[in-house]
Amino acid sequence: MAAQKSVLFVLGRWDIGGVERVTAVLGKALAERGWRVTVVAFEIGERDLLKTLPPEVMVKTLSFPVGTAENLKAMRALLLAREVSVIVNQWALPYGVTRFLRRAAKNLDVRLAEVLHNIPDNNGRIASSRGLKRLLWRWISGMNLRLNYRACDAFVVLSKRFEPIFRRMTRLADTPKLHTVPNPLTLPPGKPAAKAPSVLYVGRLEEVQKRVSRILEVWRVLEPQFPEWRLDIVGDGPDRNALERRAEGLKRVRFHGFRDPTPFYAEASILLLTSEFEGFGLVLVEAMAAKCVPVVLGTYPAAYDIVHGTDGVVVAPPFDCAEFARVVGNLMRHPDLLGGLATVACEAARGYSLEAVVARWERLFEDLTAERSVCHG
Repeated sequence: MAAQKSVLFVLGRWDIGGVERVTAVLGKALAERGWRVTVVAFEIGERDLLKTLPPEVMVKTLSFPVGTAENLKAMRALLLAREVSVIVNQWALPYGVTRFLRRAAKNLDVRLAEVLHNIPDNNGRIASSRGLKRLLWRWISGMNLRLNYRACDAFVVLSKRFEPIFRRMTRLADTPKLHTVPNPLTLPPGKPAAKAPSVLYVGRLEEVQKRVSRILEVWRVLEPQFPEWRLDIVGDGPDRNALERRAEGLKRVRFHGFRDPTPFYAEASILLLTSEFEGFGLVLVEAMAAKCVPVVLGTYPAAYDIVHGTDGVVVAPPFDCAEFARVVGNLMRHPDLLGGLATVACEAARGYSLEAVVARWERLFEDLTAERSVCHG
């Protein structure tokens, strides 16, 4: 029975993103529920999140490139020593990683669950390409997803709306191994705070996916109209310097860098998200839990799963600065409307509680290990 309570998470580079936060909170919660938890990354950058894991969680660092004989030997030894029953691959797009994990687990009673943390038909490679090159990357991504699906025991997407997109990308009509498990809230509720006239962005500062420049464009319209309001930008990334230059001339924009976003959620009234694509948009749920009303560009289906009009606003794509600014400005002008949305948002966020999401993962693990028992009984 002990072997059926051991899970190993796999990531590429461990840093400060949403995938790492989700892995850390799930790992901690599963360890508290009696699971033996192991985390494997091929490179570790930022270690603060790792410090939140309990001491019984083992963290192992391998090295790039992934498929070396040394890595294969180390991974197999780890699977045996930790009596791993389920691998959760949080890095589910490159098929080479899945093939590596299957080789490491050859002839072992180990189930493999793949998790796609993006929308199935878009990613950084696709979004940054144009024309024939974009079509080529879509084909390559679809083929990788198809190969991964065939090689795994369960394939997890973050939104029910992603399932038909996954089938379209992979050209698979029958997908019994496809499951939906959303990301959980990864931050504890902050201390109640009086709401300030603050508009907030939380996330990486990069343009291919997050398109933070759009928020600055919107703010350039709103700032002269609302002299008591400010824009707070929390996060860091490769395009921070370019974005700070782009914000020159704006008087009430603050770049805070990488910080704990909890107090910012607690104080801010409105959260903006104008990404070109997302997998889940964890910041939406985090903001809603703190009564910070999200206004999100509806470029990905999961936005409509999370925000329903009574707890925030989804602005239909394509991005139109004037329309987006109109929607945000309407909330800024009407505090009663904003307050009503905030109350409903906080209640809606409870559906993404850590307890609820961990229970869904445990059910999936139990189903996988039960299948394993039948196959090897």
